[in-house]
Amino acid sequence: MMGFLDQLRTMFAGHSGTGRVRIGGPLAVPDAKRALTHVLVQQPLLGMRPVAEALRDLQRETPWLVTYGMDHYFNSPKLVRFQNSGGKQLDVDAIATLHAQPGPLADEVTIQHLLDDIEDRRGHASADAQIGHISVTPVARRTAEVLGGAKAGAAADDAAVRDWLFALLDQIGVIDEVTGGDLKPLADALKPAIGEAEVSAAGLRGAVADALGIADAGLRAALIDQTTATDAYLAAVEILSRHGIEVPETVELA
Repeated sequence: MMGFLDQLRTMFAGHSGTGRVRIGGPLAVPDAKRALTHVLVQQPLLGMRPVAEALRDLQRETPWLVTYGMDHYFNSPKLVRFQNSGGKQLDVDAIATLHAQPGPLADEVTIQHLLDDIEDRRGHASADAQIGHISVTPVARRTAEVLGGAKAGAAADDAAVRDWLFALLDQIGVIDEVTGGDLKPLADALKPAIGEAEVSAAGLRGAVADALGIADAGLRAALIDQTTATDAYLAAVEILSRHGIEVPETVELA
């Protein structure tokens, strides 16, 4: 019998080129993340418990798809809307409990704080505003603290290190951008886990992916080159489906 993922691949394919993506065919990782985030944040307020449970599973089973945008939305605006809209306390607790759990979601928030909450600043800035130069030192220092005595090749065996590396994998491009390419301190801090690596966004992504043991060549390529498409995100679609969250055939990229 054709499996769930096979059915999706058969039913849908590709990118429409009109600001919408079709779920089922290969997508670039940034597009897949944006599409899934959009689906999650559009769920009814009183349906936040299954959303919280799905997010928990996404974090554990497809950590490379976790984004700061997802966490940023669910960590405070949803809670405020629940409280102001008379949402059930049960559901508020579900979201709060999710964010009390360690993992890539929490680590991404930490990285954003260390980058002076860059995404918040962007969201409130005018289109022509200059964000300015952000120091990489706090992120590099925290990375060194997390890695501690980790050794190259053993990163995937330590849950805290693994979570931090997945969060960094998602944020390296942002770090490269807002620090003006000052990645050497971060590369130095990562050496215990990744060894020597090319000091560039792609170089560090590749080294971190290897340290995390990402064996799927297609997924690895898509994580390193943000323009490369992959259908690995369909594992996340399956997670949402088993929690009763319907993913539409096409999704508008917000």
